[in-house]
Amino acid sequence: MNKTSLLFYLYILIGLCALILTWVHIPTYLGSGFLDANVQFWKDALINANPASQFLAVDILFLALVIEIWMVVESRRLGIQYVWGYIVIATFIGISFAVPLFLAMREKQLAAVNGNTQVTLKGYDIVILLLLGILTLITGIWMFIR
Repeated sequence: MNKTSLLFYLYILIGLCALILTWVHIPTYLGSGFLDANVQFWKDALINANPASQFLAVDILFLALVIEIWMVVESRRLGIQYVWGYIVIATFIGISFAVPLFLAMREKQLAAVNGNTQVTLKGYDIVILLLLGILTLITGIWMFIR
């Protein structure tokens, strides 16, 4: 397995973990129907929230805007199809699921176009990224079980 396929599968795995560990919190909203659930979710995140939650919601919205602009530009540059599908997924399902899916497809497209997308990471890159990944996973699981 080359590094490109490993990175492809890593993005898919991260996206699935994000989907599972965020959507375990959604059943509270689903009784209202899809549109009403989204409206109530954002009311809770932005209006009925504490300052920390509001900070995180606005921070994620601006991050989402930048990432979605980049996704459209990058998809046009590389010929990645269905970019608006990823943006719909980001908007209505979760950006933490949509972006890894897009990155996986980007990795696949880069491999098809360039043939070689391997990157050499430094040892400390790997260690720090692993620690960040473990911390993120632990936080997601902790929020699920508490």
